[in-house]
Amino acid sequence: MIVAIWILSLPLIAEFVMAPVNLWTWRTMQNFTAFTGLHPSLARSVFAPVKLLGAVLLAAGLAVAAAGLAGAVIIAAVCAAYVLLLAAPGRRDPAGLIFFGAGLAMSVALAALRIAG
Repeated sequence: MIVAIWILSLPLIAEFVMAPVNLWTWRTMQNFTAFTGLHPSLARSVFAPVKLLGAVLLAAGLAVAAAGLAGAVIIAAVCAAYVLLLAAPGRRDPAGLIFFGAGLAMSVALAALRIAG
């Protein structure tokens, strides 16, 4: 179970540490606004800090199970929000749906492992 937790945690940590940086530096802001329909201020003041918090909790969760569970729940919520936004007519982005769908699946699986463990 520990190996599965690490395998699921590491790619999520890597992505959700870099994603806020990319939003704060405007590197991915055009995609964010085009595919979500949300204002850039929401990306910088809500989505980016929540993503970073989730990544930090996932990293801490490699040592403290409760932190990992909290991080997995936060990342699952972020991914679910993106999937809902990206699935809207006129905003569909297959790559984004696949990526955030995979992130959602991984974070839910990680949460389940943390609950079971």
